[in-house]
Amino acid sequence: MAAPRLLPSDSTLAKWRAEGLTMKQMAQRIKAETGVDVSVSSIGAALSRAGLTNRVRYDDHIPWNPIKTEHNKSYPLSMLRLLARRDGGMDLSQDQDARLDAWLERMDSEDAVVLYRYDSEDGFYYVKRKPSDKGYIRPPKPPRKG
Repeated sequence: MAAPRLLPSDSTLAKWRAEGLTMKQMAQRIKAETGVDVSVSSIGAALSRAGLTNRVRYDDHIPWNPIKTEHNKSYPLSMLRLLARRDGGMDLSQDQDARLDAWLERMDSEDAVVLYRYDSEDGFYYVKRKPSDKGYIRPPKPPRKG
């Protein structure tokens, strides 16, 4: 026997999305209406499966692949993700906006970009901007041929 469905139907999720509810608000509504606690990540997964998400593509802002797990929580990477979200037209919290603005101001005043080295301990580094840099990053070097 299949487990009971805890999440609303895709059409209900689509309606809530059209109303402008955040995933947190959707989880709160489910809790209020059914008494069931549903995680925000479950809501996100359901929206994604239903094709109801506007996935932010980070490739232009974070071109390094792969990124080592130990480096995933680094501050420069967090700021680049926020920048990608902002550039993608997504709303940021006031705190996120303020932190990103301060970081961008620092990057501009120091004429710096972010460099990533997979095999290093810290992973992400701030380096002096070169003409070949793109935005706030130093793109990875293309693989060597032959």
